[in-house]
Amino acid sequence: MTRRVLLPTRRSLLRAGAAGSALALFPWLRASAAPTPPRILLFFTPHGTVWDQWRPTGGETNYTFSPILEPLSAYREKMVIVDGIELKTGTSYYIPHTYTMPVLWTGSPIDTSTSEFCREDHGQCFGWNTGVSVDQFIASQLTGLATPYSSIELGVGCGGLHPATRMIYTAPAMPRSPLDSPDIAYNALFGTIDPDQEQAAKDAKRRKSVLDNVIDDFGSRRAKLSAKDKLRLDAHADSIRELELSLTAVCDPPAAPEGVNSETSIDRQSDLIASAFGCGLTRVASMQVRIADNDNTLYPWVGLDAGGHHTLSHDSGEVSQSTLAGLYRWYSERFAYLLDQLANTPDSDGRSVLDNTLVIWGSELGRAWDHDIGNIPFVFAGATDLLRGGHYLSGSVISLNRMLVSACHAMGLTDVDTYGSLDTGSGPLPGLFI
Repeated sequence: MTRRVLLPTRRSLLRAGAAGSALALFPWLRASAAPTPPRILLFFTPHGTVWDQWRPTGGETNYTFSPILEPLSAYREKMVIVDGIELKTGTSYYIPHTYTMPVLWTGSPIDTSTSEFCREDHGQCFGWNTGVSVDQFIASQLTGLATPYSSIELGVGCGGLHPATRMIYTAPAMPRSPLDSPDIAYNALFGTIDPDQEQAAKDAKRRKSVLDNVIDDFGSRRAKLSAKDKLRLDAHADSIRELELSLTAVCDPPAAPEGVNSETSIDRQSDLIASAFGCGLTRVASMQVRIADNDNTLYPWVGLDAGGHHTLSHDSGEVSQSTLAGLYRWYSERFAYLLDQLANTPDSDGRSVLDNTLVIWGSELGRAWDHDIGNIPFVFAGATDLLRGGHYLSGSVISLNRMLVSACHAMGLTDVDTYGSLDTGSGPLPGLFI
């Protein structure tokens, strides 16, 4: 894969302009600019949370941030915290982590009728998930201007092929593997846009020439037009210049990741997701931080320097839970960094990428030490025209599938009322949207 992802789109637009009028080049100029199409981003961190350090205090709108979620306080008005989403496995017996990771975004159970994988410690064999993850369903339903990628999956330390390590499915038993290294992701998404510098210079000159010719053509025709048409033509010319600037300012490839290590890799992937959205590479993406089972990564910068995350999560003792709370706060800081990058990336409508993107942060467990899935922590952010920001929703238990339906509605698929084979209700999460 090369870094020519952006150039074919630009060149095809320019060829259209060279062959015909500015309206052929930019057909959307026939009317007022359409709103930027919405985007969705799924964000995963493993092993649930420490509830008494995650749960805000206070009411629905006058709540106080918890120690874990406090790093997100700058996004209070662009965020909804949801306490009470229940995950069900759909099986009479469930292997913690392994059976819940595939359900998180699919709302469908793992296949227990096959024996592709076995866990001797549980005496159980199983296969892959039986459904389609909501991001892939959304990607398959989107209409309008096509993007180079139907979806982008990034991650950090996502392991090998196993149901406990894969959360995205294009179809039953068809998991998608994330690009789980910033260097790999950068090369795959942005690659060498044009390693031939001489050719790159020619492309830039040609692009400027075509746009200048369109503007000159406008000038020669302007004297023959009525006052009303002159105003319309002038507006078209301004839009073309704005487009030229946006192609340069928004869609230049980002710098290659630097200083990548276990502490910085999540942020470097967040940089790439923001750039990919800003450059129009996709409208659907996901970020998977580590895996759901036996993730014994060490995080010495938060005091977790022995045993690893998964091992420590089984200890309900005060000291271990305090260390875990520090790790989950660090995850919250990484989520805040992701929101920062989306907020700082300009979108085609003059707003930020975050304003036009629904970001959903979830996990495969609610409480790790006893593997409880009766309540999974979720945070929704962005999508400022849709999300009912500034709210903390709690006090009732609601199915995970309501979250999945909400994701569909956020992307314009409002005719979707149920999602996944485990769904026994209907509609989106109440109180989530305006």
